[in-house]
Amino acid sequence: MSESRRLTRLLRSRRTRLALAVLALPPVLLALYVFLAPLPAPESRMHPAGTVVLGSDGTVLRRDTSEGLRIPVSLDQVAPAIIDATIAAEDQRFESHVGIDPLALARAAFTWWRNPSGASTITQQLARRLYLRDAGGPRLWRKARESVLALQLERRRSKDEILALYLNEIYYGRGAYGAEAAARVYFDTSARNLDLAQAAFLAGLPQLPSSYEPAAEIAPAQARQRYVLDRLVATGKVSRPQASAAAAEPLVLAPALAPTLAPHAVQYALDELARLRPDLAGRDGLIIETTIDPALEAETERLARLRLDEIKDRDATNASVVVLDPRTGAILTLMGSVDFNDLAIDGQVNVALQARQPGSALKPFLYAAAFERGYTAATPLLDVPTTFDTPSGPYSPLDYDRRFHGVVPLRVALASSYNIPAVRTLDAIGIDAFLEMAHRAGLHTLTDTEAYGLALTLGGGDVRLLDLAAAYGIFATEGLRTDPYIVSRVRDSSGRVLYERPSPVATRVLSEQNAWLIADILADPAARVPGFGEVNPLTVPFTAGVKTGTTTGFRDNWTVGFTANRVVGVWVGNTDGHPMRDVSGVDGAGPIWRDVMIAAGERFAPEWLTRPAGLVTAAVCPPTGLLPGPDCPGTVQETFVAGTEPRVAEQYFVRDSQGMLRADVPAGARAWAVDAGVAVAGAGAPGSSAPPSLQVVQPVRGSVLFMSPELPTQQLLLRATAAMPVAWIELRVDGAVAGRSDAPDVSIAWRLEPGAHAIEATAGLPGGETVTTTSTYEVRTR
Repeated sequence: MSESRRLTRLLRSRRTRLALAVLALPPVLLALYVFLAPLPAPESRMHPAGTVVLGSDGTVLRRDTSEGLRIPVSLDQVAPAIIDATIAAEDQRFESHVGIDPLALARAAFTWWRNPSGASTITQQLARRLYLRDAGGPRLWRKARESVLALQLERRRSKDEILALYLNEIYYGRGAYGAEAAARVYFDTSARNLDLAQAAFLAGLPQLPSSYEPAAEIAPAQARQRYVLDRLVATGKVSRPQASAAAAEPLVLAPALAPTLAPHAVQYALDELARLRPDLAGRDGLIIETTIDPALEAETERLARLRLDEIKDRDATNASVVVLDPRTGAILTLMGSVDFNDLAIDGQVNVALQARQPGSALKPFLYAAAFERGYTAATPLLDVPTTFDTPSGPYSPLDYDRRFHGVVPLRVALASSYNIPAVRTLDAIGIDAFLEMAHRAGLHTLTDTEAYGLALTLGGGDVRLLDLAAAYGIFATEGLRTDPYIVSRVRDSSGRVLYERPSPVATRVLSEQNAWLIADILADPAARVPGFGEVNPLTVPFTAGVKTGTTTGFRDNWTVGFTANRVVGVWVGNTDGHPMRDVSGVDGAGPIWRDVMIAAGERFAPEWLTRPAGLVTAAVCPPTGLLPGPDCPGTVQETFVAGTEPRVAEQYFVRDSQGMLRADVPAGARAWAVDAGVAVAGAGAPGSSAPPSLQVVQPVRGSVLFMSPELPTQQLLLRATAAMPVAWIELRVDGAVAGRSDAPDVSIAWRLEPGAHAIEATAGLPGGETVTTTSTYEVRTR
């Protein structure tokens, strides 16, 4: 071979190697770039999510959509159907390619000049959204950058990680970014609960969200859904019958703009988080999980509206309801007002957090304190006309029914909400003892100790509904108190837990035995009958303790009750404090409490307390609270803390020389007993004083009465009796005829009006003569 030919061949060989080297250089450089070039973590490029507040079941209560709705979830929190549908719709060879799909690229290149689009894999779409959101330049240059970034992503992340990032970042329309947000916005469910029809519908949206948005017309989105279902059949993920059934399934879409649910609860959750974790307050992208039960919250609001509609003509415009789990302190419902958006009732004010007078709803705490000082459920209490000397003047309370009931067991006094026995008990144990118990139970707004008088047990102090409901929880849990809370967990946009509520720590504030006894009394329908009658709105179809309260002038009324696993507290009134007309706790809050308690019972099987050890049952002779004596006319079974049961027999009931049963009534109730016609031991005996021929027995002469909030109507019972035959008796008040009767015992209801008043009773005798007697009383507003 000639030298020239060898030289030529050598040159050609070198040119070939050079050409090959030149051709190989870009792939090598590309590979080096993919392997070595830095790439910001994809999580750092994701747009921060707006804060979302969730109910206990995952329902969105409120979402910050100013930057779109994002609810990050992990891949195992997404239904397999949406994963399969997404891959079938967007990138069928996702599992096998390295970030770019050569076949799709070839097809796109062939049709580029006619239709310059397509060929982007899931990884490329993700790269474009994360790294090229605002990139400019020629289309081919952007496509090249997108491909390189996709290769880098595939190099650094697994397929599952890439898919999870994609399903949290892609836009589905309606302001929803990610599958979880889309599931909630379109179907009001979570991504893990999507069925095949819903998953195929959502998987078809990201390609052209604005075109497939079903607000105006759903047909384009349904056509896209059918395409996705066909691709699923083609890939073997579903069968043709399954796809056909899914395509035929009606799509029920949620409203495009859902209002905030439980707005007062949401705000309370944000405030609680700010107290617990100030560093998280105002931070974007939080997922705040709460204890609120959205279904119970909505039902509570509906039931409250229904009852208020029935009494709106009595100037009752608003209601607030709290439902708690007393064992954990979880707030299940926090309805601050019946309508957050109603400015006429100041609906945006959260009344559950306002301190207001609770009326008789404080009585259980009074008697709990009394139990610690030797009282029992059988202790006899006096319900007789009583005037107390107080720093502000004489104080004469009245009962709900405007009558006096003589000697009554503590059980009946509490269950029937008698006022006079409560005030007498408070007078006996002291205000400090009562307040100490109330503070133990969590009623810390009762702080003005110098201003409180004996009316404290009738609601003379201010409490918040939320605090009062939590305080009643000590009776539901046999003496244990757990602070109420609403925030259970907080996560960031990546799902990392930033805060989680510690396990509840309960504090014992009352003995198991005393707490059980209070609960047993409040759940005793028989003991409630004397005060509220056989039929009343406090009756529910399961065991529950309950107590009502009404404040001065009908400004506020309350009902709070419980089972072992739920506490329901209700307030009814007007946000600005102006009075209702004749609406008591039984009339206003009571029916709402009953309805909400029943609704809660349908969602959570009601439970009742287990009787603790350390209690004994004994037969006692009412109303004495002692063992039955030889003349006791009947006994009842009563429960006592072991060691407090009676040891001696009563001598209250005796028989006179003629065998007539009489009662040896305590001195403080003797006048009442005589007036009430009770056969009193010693009455009529030698040396006893005979009653006057005509007397005004009610109100007692010189009584100072107050406009009592417990009265269903502001009236006073006037009563006069004659100890001789009469033709008639007439009663006058300040000269005005109050009423007339031909009976020797006349009772007349008379309106209460502030001021000093004179009563005149005149009896007509059979011979035509008349007898007159007078009495006085005073009425004060406070």
